[in-house]
Amino acid sequence: ILECKDHPGSDHLSICQVDDGKETVQVICGAPNCATDQKIAFAPVGTQIGDFKIKKAKLRGEVSFGMICSEQELGISENHDGIMILPDSAPIGETLASFLKMEDTIFDVEITPNRPDLLGMIGVAKDLSALLHLPIKLPEVKIMESDEPIEDSLKLQNLAPDLCTRYTARMIKGVTIKESPNWLKERLVSVGLRPINNIVDVTNFVMMEYGHPLHAFDYHLLENKEIIVRKAKGGEKFPALDEETYTLNDFDLVIADSNKPVALAGIIGGENSHITDTTRDIVLEAANFLYSSIRKSAGRLNISTDSSYRFERDISDETAEIVSQRAAALILKVAGGKLLNGKLDSFPNPKGEVIVGVRPSRVKKLLTIDVTNQKLINYLEALGLKLNSEEDDLLQFIIPAYRKDLSREIDLIEEIIRLHGYNNVDTLLKTQSVMNREVFYARRKIADILTANGFSEVLNWNFGDPEDLDKLNISVNDERRNFAELINPLGSRFSIMRPILLPQILKNALHNLNHGQKNLKLFEMAKTFTRTDQKLASERLHVSGILTGALNSVYWKEKSANINFFDVKGIMEEILEELRISKAKFTESDESFYQPGQAADVLWKKIKLGSFGKLDTKIAAE
Repeated sequence: ILECKDHPGSDHLSICQVDDGKETVQVICGAPNCATDQKIAFAPVGTQIGDFKIKKAKLRGEVSFGMICSEQELGISENHDGIMILPDSAPIGETLASFLKMEDTIFDVEITPNRPDLLGMIGVAKDLSALLHLPIKLPEVKIMESDEPIEDSLKLQNLAPDLCTRYTARMIKGVTIKESPNWLKERLVSVGLRPINNIVDVTNFVMMEYGHPLHAFDYHLLENKEIIVRKAKGGEKFPALDEETYTLNDFDLVIADSNKPVALAGIIGGENSHITDTTRDIVLEAANFLYSSIRKSAGRLNISTDSSYRFERDISDETAEIVSQRAAALILKVAGGKLLNGKLDSFPNPKGEVIVGVRPSRVKKLLTIDVTNQKLINYLEALGLKLNSEEDDLLQFIIPAYRKDLSREIDLIEEIIRLHGYNNVDTLLKTQSVMNREVFYARRKIADILTANGFSEVLNWNFGDPEDLDKLNISVNDERRNFAELINPLGSRFSIMRPILLPQILKNALHNLNHGQKNLKLFEMAKTFTRTDQKLASERLHVSGILTGALNSVYWKEKSANINFFDVKGIMEEILEELRISKAKFTESDESFYQPGQAADVLWKKIKLGSFGKLDTKIAAE
């Protein structure tokens, strides 16, 4: 701040001239502690702070080109008594994150609902340790307990063991509530949490470490020095930390003292028991609750917190004791005090070891990878599983408590392929193209030509009647007699996959003729099916058409001629030209369903591309 003077139109605003290392700008500031020659945190116009974007503004007639920030506005702490004043050594123009050594790379990881263990840094680190083949270094937890037993100061009742699967409480006396040390505040800010005080910050820090929420109560605000886990009473009021008062139902789970609820279990703490500057003795809660209960209450009350997000995903009971010890050790470090001896622990239904087996032969068959048993063991042990037994074709593993998603053989196989790498699986099949462009555009061209000549497209089922082949006089040695029969047909008329399109389009024509439509041009483009010895039928794309009656629409001025052989030949030539098939030949056809001398085959390099002709009258009659 090069200059700071009083605002002439206000008794609490100051007009400051601020040098940001590039230029000097005017800033209006309302903090009582701003003064000339201070090094401050400055946000110029355009800076995004949370959801707020700094804009040019006019305050009491004076223009302000930015904002001088407090620690609270920057999310560094709850301190909002005045602007953040930096030491004289702070270089002008440097970013605040760089000066405070808070620059970091943040990975935003999307976690699937079945992996709540990854909602903490340690869970992600364990997965990376397994993937990258690097050892993981977990925090060392050592707690020094006093001789005073916790049972002399606090009682615990769990009246809802079906909803509270575990509840642990530790007690620390003589803590000092103050601002957290920089290392702790920096860690919280880096993950988007606002530092509050050293006790609350430790509970949030450990939650982000292990993915298991904790809560701290002011011991002297608990009536009769008792914690009761119970269902809420219908209509009971609960004043929460978000400054809202909620009306509870009898299925909501609460943490209460002998008189009132002090927390909505697993969701949010209460204003009537939270940590304040006057707190000296605390109760540290580490618990676990039935995930469906948390989800139901949070959804009904429209509350979403970091705590409820984790409990809703069915976290581990066993982790509660780990995070309780970790948080107690950190509180003693940053807030001092005396940890009472022992803990209160309600664990009504501890679960035994979960053992899941996997067959190496099954792994190889499903994943098509060739790996040794030892390799499979290495993969799973890297994830924290322990080998329980090894038999001929069965590996039994003890599942860690925090991996509730591993309950079946296929779950272990999925973990194996994750670590092995999907990209390391050999490709056994040829690369499949999504579409054949040449065929696609050829179909479009043929359809365009036919519709331009007045044809209408029909669509029929791919099922056919074998008797239709007899009606067309198709030889018993003809390839089209090698049709694919259905195992469970709808009826004899739908008992085969049709090897020729003509019968159905003849039936389409008959239906129209019976309804007075004498002038018809119909075509169908679809697959035909033939099969010899192979299991699957061969599929070939065919187009078939029929013309009858007048060539063109009838007009009152002129008489339209009836369709003849050469009209159809002209359409065939147009299709061949559009498909750039040159040197095609027309030879007399021997197809059994045409009138002799009134039909032709289309040949190209001795390949029969198709045929056309006048339908035999006897076959037409049938």
